[in-house]
Amino acid sequence: MQNGYLVMEKNNMKFQGKLKQALPKGTFIRTMGGLRQKTIFSDSHSISSNPTNKKQSLALIEGDLISYQADNSFILHGGKTKELVDFQVLATAKKSLCITILLEGKLDFGYDDLNFLYDAIEQPRAVIVSLTRSVSFRRTLYKNNQVTKLNLILPHEWIAQRILSDDNFSQLVNQHLAHFELQINAEIIALTSDIIKSSKPTSHIEQMNLESLTQQLLLQVFVQLNDATQALNQFECGHSAHESLQYDPVLDKLVSYIEANLDQDMSVSDLAKFSAMSISSLQHKFKNSMGVSVLSYIRRRRLNIAKQLLEAGSISISEAAYNAGYRHPSNFTSAFKKVFGIPPQDLMLKTDQV
Repeated sequence: MQNGYLVMEKNNMKFQGKLKQALPKGTFIRTMGGLRQKTIFSDSHSISSNPTNKKQSLALIEGDLISYQADNSFILHGGKTKELVDFQVLATAKKSLCITILLEGKLDFGYDDLNFLYDAIEQPRAVIVSLTRSVSFRRTLYKNNQVTKLNLILPHEWIAQRILSDDNFSQLVNQHLAHFELQINAEIIALTSDIIKSSKPTSHIEQMNLESLTQQLLLQVFVQLNDATQALNQFECGHSAHESLQYDPVLDKLVSYIEANLDQDMSVSDLAKFSAMSISSLQHKFKNSMGVSVLSYIRRRRLNIAKQLLEAGSISISEAAYNAGYRHPSNFTSAFKKVFGIPPQDLMLKTDQV
């Protein structure tokens, strides 16, 4: 907390502009308001039409916002909100199991190249996505879009203590970017609504009630997934080549550190010291767990972020190259094309046409 504001930058939440809005690198996001009604702002927002060129705050979302974390367990986000501006949010989503339930409004979001566009006009929607490593998260805001949703985030360690290795749920959890669309029933809707209404506990009893409701919702989700006879056929994994990799939990802290410092210079030597390992041990563990070297992972993550920023139209190719750690745009273009099969110029042209 800083001056009563929740600075989400500290949780690796970085917002970048889209369409008519653009944020400079390092912009802070803060939340202010009372116990129920809050507004999310971006600070250091520069509006070019302002003749004095003074930096102002830009309000992004307002409403009844949820932010609750149970000890060593689940995290709740969401609420009943109104989006105030056309905008694209970019952030880093850490290793977890993400459950998204949309009751009202439109929700446009994605993890790396896995994208979802839901509209709850006809019926509520819900999806489970498994992240076995950190990814780029994207959400597009639409002015005046009113959203009622719940995000339930589960650490993999919590899940591993509660599931068997041979059930359907385990199959989903262990595949990166695997996802399963839930069938919304009356009980899930009721539990989700009650959680949103109870998300600001002011006593131990209210806190116990909130956590009890969340546990009931999780039970509904797990039972549905485990009972779905065709569940495994619905799993889609964009990284099946990594299914045989053995992830080392020791690397969780290191990967989180890398994700939080992608805009900084990082050497293998520095990372080995941070992890209290020798360079050779770090490289061996990382390659066995992630399928790539440490530096290759860093380069790929920076390129993924650059790709999303370019698609959002919020930075130039030169800026993307600099942010990704390339001194010369030509080197960035070559690396970008090698990874994504298309040069950044063509990507931007394709985005403009769309």
